[in-house]
Amino acid sequence: PPQTIQALPPSPSMMFGRGNTVLISHKVVNYFPSHHLNVCAILQPIAEDPHLNQPFLYVKYFNFSQSSVENIGDLCVVAPASVTDMFLVHRHLRLNQAPLGDIVPLDSVRQVIQLVPKFGAQIPPTMDCNNSLHLAHEFYVNNFADKETFHAILSYQ
Repeated sequence: PPQTIQALPPSPSMMFGRGNTVLISHKVVNYFPSHHLNVCAILQPIAEDPHLNQPFLYVKYFNFSQSSVENIGDLCVVAPASVTDMFLVHRHLRLNQAPLGDIVPLDSVRQVIQLVPKFGAQIPPTMDCNNSLHLAHEFYVNNFADKETFHAILSYQ
């Protein structure tokens, strides 16, 4: 079904901006054929080349937590966390700790997903819905939002 993808720029009330998190299926991958992404901007180039004349997304990547990866022979499989039955992800960072970003075609999006911060013993008092994607370090992929999210991740592996 059609879904709306949003990306709002930073503002005084939302210091980091706000964008949806999405699951994509990408032809060029280095580990898993699906990725979790935070949408930061939506771009529409004006070009004569039909390949470039389409909407693109500027995104920042999340990786599956290594605690979720199981090796079965030569195959790497991601399993949900045993207690929550939800997949665990964290931001993919460069060596300088900056988030890894990329530009991907809009048509690679498979669905919008919800990430829930993995809280420790305490929630930082400054964390709210406008900054939780930037302050938290690990996130659960909310499979209670809809059952298709849980099964999509399994089927894209």
